[in-house]
Amino acid sequence: MRASRILGASAGAVALVGASFVAATPAAAASCTAKALETVVIRSTTSTGGTALAQLNTGQSASASCTMYYGATAYEKCGIVSKRWVKVTRSGVTGYVVGTCVTIEQD
Repeated sequence: MRASRILGASAGAVALVGASFVAATPAAAASCTAKALETVVIRSTTSTGGTALAQLNTGQSASASCTMYYGATAYEKCGIVSKRWVKVTRSGVTGYVVGTCVTIEQD
C-alpha cells in the first residue's frame, strides 16, 4: 500500500506517453509559442525517426505546448545533444520538433 502512494504521488509529475516522458510544468495549462532558431522538421513522434509531417523554417512561429516532452533516444541538433522535444501546431499540422532549435515563450 505504501508503494502505491509513492507511485501515485509521482505520477502527477511525470507521465509515460508511448516511448516518451512528459514533464509537466506549472505553465502546462498556459498557451505558448515556439520560434524556430533553425529550420526544423515537425515529426509524428518524439524521435528523429518519426514521420516528417511538415517543417518550421528559421524565424517562423507555431503554437506550442508549454510542456516539454522527452524522447527515448538523444539527438544532436543546433550544436546540442538532447532528448527534449516540443509539441507544436502549424497550419493545422500537430507534431513534435527538436527542443534545442526553438525558443518557447508563454503567451
